[in-house]
Amino acid sequence: MSHFCLLRDPENYCAIDWDLVADEPGRLHWLDHFERHFAHTAEHARSVYGRSAEDRIRAAASELNEALARLRDEPASLPSGRLDIIEMDRLRARILGKHGLDDPFQHVKSRENNTAMEMYPQVVHDLHVMTAEQKWLHLVECVFAGNIFDLGAMEVMDLADGSTDFIELAERTKPRPWLVDDYDRLADVLAPSPPTPWVKAIVFVDNAGPDFVLGLMPLVRELALGGTQIVLAANEGPALNDMTIDETIDVVEALATQDNDLAALIEGGMFDAVSTGSSIPLIDLSDVSDELNEAAADADLVLLEGMGRSVESNFDTPFTVDALRLAILKDEAVARRIGGGMYDCICKYTPVETEADKEA
Repeated sequence: MSHFCLLRDPENYCAIDWDLVADEPGRLHWLDHFERHFAHTAEHARSVYGRSAEDRIRAAASELNEALARLRDEPASLPSGRLDIIEMDRLRARILGKHGLDDPFQHVKSRENNTAMEMYPQVVHDLHVMTAEQKWLHLVECVFAGNIFDLGAMEVMDLADGSTDFIELAERTKPRPWLVDDYDRLADVLAPSPPTPWVKAIVFVDNAGPDFVLGLMPLVRELALGGTQIVLAANEGPALNDMTIDETIDVVEALATQDNDLAALIEGGMFDAVSTGSSIPLIDLSDVSDELNEAAADADLVLLEGMGRSVESNFDTPFTVDALRLAILKDEAVARRIGGGMYDCICKYTPVETEADKEA
């Protein structure tokens, strides 16, 4: 495990600069969030692990609540001396793992993946009748729509944990101009394709279900059809309803059985999947797997999808290659921090030349 090899300034890299020790309102927001959210986590754990796990579930809830209470009194009491969302994610993951409750959302992920896979053929079929300009905008909007399905955000848990369909959510995405809207610059390099302008893209995967199957996969499939080799970088271990590396491989293989183009791309070596080494909903690029760095050594695009990986963490992180961040804002405090509101969309495209110009 080491720094991500495509970081422009690894020595000064900071995954998240939101210091919750210094920011009392922010700290109280996230302490309340983790406390309320764990009640939902416990309910899902009961569905997954059954009655025999009830004592473990109660013990995990008690331990987490005690830890959160300590942080209310002593915000800098964690071993690192820091308090941010990543540290709180790690705290929750440690407690779940300690009590044998590593993957309380596995049933939701499986259900949502299966439901989304039934819709996938129609989603990719519809792309065939679109012009290049229509197609790329539609694909980005599908990422936004899919990204609403998130069991880590209290405000939208009912959407990700119910029967709300993808089309309904697509209609909720805000029209352009988005809060961060670099789409025109992105379209300038995509609309003339094929070929696409990148040889290889490292794509950080987010949530299961519509987010991955109906949002991210159609986009990266189109990039691959244009000549960009795709490396899907997914969590090693479970975190909320995020895709793990094993789940990612299984779902992509299942999609290929109903998508001849995708099957041909896989056969031609245009798709790969690697573990990031992480097991939290955000991504700390100072601590990624050697497998990821080996795959990324010759990449020329980083795609960070989802609020946790591209806004809560790594929003301004400079890379040595082009970077694209796509997300929809699902937490009011996160939205306020960057001057936006709920369901605002982020399409942040930073060509490497732009990053170089900033430093000049």
